[in-house]
Amino acid sequence: MNASGKLSLRAGVLAAGRGERLRGQSNCLKPLVKVDGRTLIERVLISMAEAGTSEVIVIINADSLAVRDHVAAMKWPFALRWIVETTPTSMHSFLRLVETLAQDGDEGPYLLSTVDTVAGAQTYSRFIAEARGIKHSAVTLALTSPENDEKPLFVRTAPGDSRIIAIGEAAAPSSYATAGVYAVRASILREAEAARNEGVDALRTFLGRLLDRGYRLAGIPIAESIDVDRPADVEAAEEFLRSRSA
Repeated sequence: MNASGKLSLRAGVLAAGRGERLRGQSNCLKPLVKVDGRTLIERVLISMAEAGTSEVIVIINADSLAVRDHVAAMKWPFALRWIVETTPTSMHSFLRLVETLAQDGDEGPYLLSTVDTVAGAQTYSRFIAEARGIKHSAVTLALTSPENDEKPLFVRTAPGDSRIIAIGEAAAPSSYATAGVYAVRASILREAEAARNEGVDALRTFLGRLLDRGYRLAGIPIAESIDVDRPADVEAAEEFLRSRSA
């Protein structure tokens, strides 16, 4: 808890991906791509602020220092820290964030997000408030419709329950896919070394591995969100935001 007696919330943003599909012929770094006048990184950080975070750690590649410069020029209502590391996979970036957040003994849950998630106002705030009530979940995933994702990670939950019983191909077809927003506890770090040694090559594979090894994963449906991976997704995200403000 913080000095006011409220539960403190620390967060992380995965912004280390290269985003080749989105960049196309442009040299613009993925976190700096604008959606309706704001960059993707700004939008995620605003969502983090709405959720009441006290600290946000952002991981970027060594060739993405322009992202840090852009964000540092703005004022934010939380402490901002950076990890500059060119990681081999999304799983490695995810684990580096969790390891850094857990260094002082904080066991979480931490609020983590990919940089390319565009969601409506207060979506992150509502998600983490509900996720905190699921006490024994190692990872709680925000769930959305798979329709707007080129490569959705399908999720199936137990009937009438938030508990995830299948993820990935084992869950397909499903009306839910991951939205790129997570509530994560430090307990998952027990699997970090083995996953790295075994060459786990993606975050989605690591999440499936956690489920297979008996960790409890939970899912919380949120309002629609857009995963911005391709140029066409920018237009879809802008239309989504206009519909939310209408």
